[in-house]
Amino acid sequence: MAVTVLYAGGWRVESAVFDRDGTGERTWNHIVDPHGAEYWRTTSGLYKLLHRHGLDIGDLTLSAPDPTPLRLTDLHDGCE
Repeated sequence: MAVTVLYAGGWRVESAVFDRDGTGERTWNHIVDPHGAEYWRTTSGLYKLLHRHGLDIGDLTLSAPDPTPLRLTDLHDGCE
């Protein structure tokens, strides 16, 4: 089973095709929100959940956000 992992606004979405509820194979999404709450949704449920939180499916990207904050200057550049 291939799994695709996507990210947006602190959300993590793992999508895979399998039979989770005995109704046949379809895409299921394991979703973790920025607070750590977990959800299982079909694609239509994913759209609704994201929209309720101000996001769109188009906001999802393949790369995780860099956990290191950007710094405008090097702390060891000799400037004060």
